[in-house]
Amino acid sequence: MPLPAAVDSLRGRVGFRWSKLRWATKSHWRRARGHHGAFKQGEVSARAAELTDLWERSWLGADPLGHVLRVEYADRWVRFHSLPESKRYAENAAEYDEILRRHRTVLHELHGSEDFQTLHVIAADWHWQDPAAGWSKHRLPGAWPWRSGLADDDPDTGRNYFWAASGLADKEMDSLLTAVADDECGVIFGAPNLAWLYCPYDGGADVLLPTAAERDTLKERHSDWLSSHPRGL
Repeated sequence: MPLPAAVDSLRGRVGFRWSKLRWATKSHWRRARGHHGAFKQGEVSARAAELTDLWERSWLGADPLGHVLRVEYADRWVRFHSLPESKRYAENAAEYDEILRRHRTVLHELHGSEDFQTLHVIAADWHWQDPAAGWSKHRLPGAWPWRSGLADDDPDTGRNYFWAASGLADKEMDSLLTAVADDECGVIFGAPNLAWLYCPYDGGADVLLPTAAERDTLKERHSDWLSSHPRGL
């Protein structure tokens, strides 16, 4: 491996391990303080019923999880990376700025506005026994319990808990996107009618559009942000 590539690879591994160490430490304290993400029952209210109706109209059969949605709706999915050369983790302020710029650019194009307060935000969380318990709920301002479901990777004992919110200010949006970039929470942003979904992750974002044609248009517009990995990872 050429020296520059080897250095970049080492930096990536160190950054990934440091992020995991910070995540594990914070997770321990969240569990110790009872800050898990589980709830006995989702909220029974008009807003909960409306969100459920909107979700089932567009994304029936899939939980609000990026890795599930991109499989169930692969014909309307595209993935963009948030740093050049598909680099996964930011190492300086300039790279964090680039991550936010790319996220905000695509969200603006999807939403048609830079005012994101009408977007739905859905955060996935887990029971207190899970190492990631509470990682999303505590970062989402105004979070309320929406729904839960069996975890696809552990259907016998595991559950996913989904918290919802809307009306986030710019700084709150940036804080969430930065936390996602550091692998410290998991959220999905959705249109007011949930016709499209934006699922950021630590490294980029999965985008799901209403039609394959709209997906192709967005994909072509940002072709330089597509994955350079042969499998699209």
